[in-house]
Amino acid sequence: MCSVRSRVPEAQYAKLCCLESVFEMELLLYRYDLMIGDASDDSDFTALPRGRNCDLSSDGPSIPDDLLWARDQGRVIFFCGAGVSRARAKLPDFFGLAEKVISTLGVSKESPACRLIEEARQIDDRVGVAGVISADRVFGLLEREFLSRDIEAAVAGALKPEAPCDVSAHKVLLDLATGPDGTVRIVTTNFDRLFDECSRQLQTWQPPRLPDPRRPAELTGIVYLHGRVTPNYDGAEGDGFVLSSSEFGKAYLADGWATDFFRAILGKFVVVFVGYTADDPPVQYLLEALTKASGRIENVYAFQSGDESDATARWRHKGVNAIAYDPANSHTALWATLEAWSARARNIDGWYNDVIDLAQRGPEPMMPHERGQVAHIVSSYEGAKRFTEAASPPPANWLCVFDPYRRYERPGHLGTMLERGDYVDPFDLYCLDSDVAPAKPNPEDHYARRDVPNEAWDAFSINRLDRQALNDENVIALRGHWARNAPRLVPRIFQLAGWLTRVSDQPAAVWWAAHQSALHPDIRDRIRWRLERADEASAPEIRKAWRFLFESWDSYRGEFHRGIYELAAQVAKDGWDDTAVRQYAAIRKPYFSAGNAYWGGPKPPDDGAEIRLGNLIRLDVKYPERHDPINIPDGWLSQTVKALRLNLELAVALENEIGGYGLLSISPIVADETVGDDQYERSHGLSAHVIEYVVILKRLVALDPSAAKSELSAWPIGDAVFNRSGFGR
Repeated sequence: MCSVRSRVPEAQYAKLCCLESVFEMELLLYRYDLMIGDASDDSDFTALPRGRNCDLSSDGPSIPDDLLWARDQGRVIFFCGAGVSRARAKLPDFFGLAEKVISTLGVSKESPACRLIEEARQIDDRVGVAGVISADRVFGLLEREFLSRDIEAAVAGALKPEAPCDVSAHKVLLDLATGPDGTVRIVTTNFDRLFDECSRQLQTWQPPRLPDPRRPAELTGIVYLHGRVTPNYDGAEGDGFVLSSSEFGKAYLADGWATDFFRAILGKFVVVFVGYTADDPPVQYLLEALTKASGRIENVYAFQSGDESDATARWRHKGVNAIAYDPANSHTALWATLEAWSARARNIDGWYNDVIDLAQRGPEPMMPHERGQVAHIVSSYEGAKRFTEAASPPPANWLCVFDPYRRYERPGHLGTMLERGDYVDPFDLYCLDSDVAPAKPNPEDHYARRDVPNEAWDAFSINRLDRQALNDENVIALRGHWARNAPRLVPRIFQLAGWLTRVSDQPAAVWWAAHQSALHPDIRDRIRWRLERADEASAPEIRKAWRFLFESWDSYRGEFHRGIYELAAQVAKDGWDDTAVRQYAAIRKPYFSAGNAYWGGPKPPDDGAEIRLGNLIRLDVKYPERHDPINIPDGWLSQTVKALRLNLELAVALENEIGGYGLLSISPIVADETVGDDQYERSHGLSAHVIEYVVILKRLVALDPSAAKSELSAWPIGDAVFNRSGFGR
C-alpha cells in the first residue's frame, strides 16, 4: 500500500482502503494515473501560459485574456458535450442515456451492461470519483445482445426533447462560435439536433463527410462529429453514432479520422471544451490518441466544475488549460459567464464602450471583477487605444489599479501628522479579481510589510502581445539615434502613456508619478508640452509638482556615483586640467530629489480637495557623497574652489526654494569635541560640502592669499553658508 499511498491524494487514501475488491482499486488507480499523471515528473506536461484572466460575471469562472482575444479574432472553435444539452434542455448525460436505452431495450438487470452501470455508480458513491468505468463500455456490451439499429433507435428516442424545449444554452454557444465575419464554427459530440433548432439555417456536417480545417473557408456551420439523430428522433443519420468502445476505437485509433480532424483544427484554431468532464469518453479517446501521436497539445481550454487545483489536476496531463468554476445551482456560475461572454461577442464595440464608460466613475466604487475587465481592456493594444481615446478619459486614479505596487501598498491613515484621517487599505479600493489577497496587518504596526506577488498583473510591464509587436525602434542600439535616445515604448504602453498625458492635470497622476523612480522621456515631454499649453487648464501646484519631478529625474545620479572613480583614474594618467575641474564640480553638484509625499496615506488626493504641493510630492536636496578623497594639485586650487563655491550657491538656492530648513543644521567647521559632534553629519549632506570647500579654501589662502581674497569677495554678504565658513572679508 506504500506505492498506492504515493499515487493518490491523501484525501482519497482512506476511501481506497474501504474498496471491496482489487479490481475496484486498480480501476481507481488507473483513473488517478490518467488524471494527474506522474506527479514526480512534469517533463511530459505542456507548459501552459500564465497570462491574466478576466471575470465577465461576479461569481463565474475567469477566462484567460488570450482566449477572449482569440475568440474576438474568430480563431476559436467550441467543442460542445452533453453538458450543453443537459443544462437547460434537460437531456441526459452519457450514463443517463445508457440507462434510458437499457430501459427501452428491456435489458435484464442481470445483464453485463446493467451490472457495469451499477458497479460504476457504487464506485462513484464510495470514492467520489466519476468516470472510473467509461460509459462507452456499457454500449459495447449492449452491442453483444442487440442490433446496432435497435440501439441507435433507442438512443434517438431517449434524446428526443420535451416540448417546449429550452435551447437558450445552445444559442449562447452559437453566439460565441460566431466570428467577426459572421462565420459560425462549432463542433459537437452530441447526437441531438438542438443546435439546428436555433433557427440559424447553418450548414451541417457529419461523418463520413467532414470539412477540412486546413481550409478555414470550408469549415463553417455545425459539425456533428459523432453523428446526428434523424429529424423524427427515430434513428441515426448517415453512418450512425460513435457510441460504443469499438466505434470510438475506430474513430480515434484504428481509422483515426476523428483524431485527424481534431489535429487539423489545432493547427489553425484554439479549442474550447464546454459541457465535458476530463473523464468523458470523447475527451479520453480524443486527447489520449492525439497525445500519443504528436506528444504535445497546445491552445486547448476546458471548462471544468470544481476548485482550481482539482480542475487543473484533471486536465493538466492532457495538455489542456482547465477553467474552473463552481457547479452549484445547476452550474449557474458557468452559464452566467457564458451568457456575459456571448453578449460581448454579439457587440464587442458596445462591450468595450460600456466598460470604459463605467471606468469613468473611477475604480473605487467598482467591483474587483469590473476593475479586472478594465485591466483586460488595457492589456491589448486595441483596448488601450480605446481606453486612451475615450471622449472623457477615465480618471488618473486608475493608475493605482494599473500599478501593483499601489494595489499592494501598505495600509495607512489619510490626513496629516496633525489631522489624522481614516485608516485605508488600498487593496480594498484597487484590487483585481485575479489578485491574491494579502494578510491584513495590525494598524498600529508601523513597520509591517506587504510584498507584491511576483504574478501580480502590471499594466506597464511588457506582456506577450507587446513582445510580438517589438521592432527596431523599441530596442537600444550600439550606435546612431537609438544609442543616444531612449528606445520608443511598445505600441500598447505608448497608448497608455497618451492616457496618462490626458489626465496629467489631475492630482492622482502627479501623486502616482512621485512614487516612480522615473518615467520614459517621451512621456515627460508629452506631459510637459500639454501642461505648458495656454489653452490647457491645470492648477499651478500641479504644474509645479511636475516640474520638480522632471528636474529630479533629469538630475538623478544614484547613491553610488562612479564618476569620482573614473575621474581619479583619469587624472592619475593625464593630470588635472579644465575638463577635470568641470567633471569634479559636476560630480559634487547638489540636485533636487522628489519622491512620494510624507503625508496623505496610501491613496491619492481627491480631485475636489485643496491642492497642496506637500500632499503631492516630497522634496529634498541631495548632495553626492565623496567616498574616497581626491587630491587636487596646488595649481588647480583656485579653479576648483570657484567651481565648488558655485555648487554651494546652488545648494543655498535649492534649499531656500523648498523652505530653507536644510540651512539651519550645518555642522561647525571645527568639530566641537565637548558636545560630541556627530561625525556622520559632518561627512554627509550640505555640511560635508561646506567643510570640503573650507578645507580647499584654506589651502588656497596659504598658497595664494590674493586668489583666496578674490574668492572670498565673490560671496554675498549675509549668505548662510559664507557666514559658517569662518572667513571674514
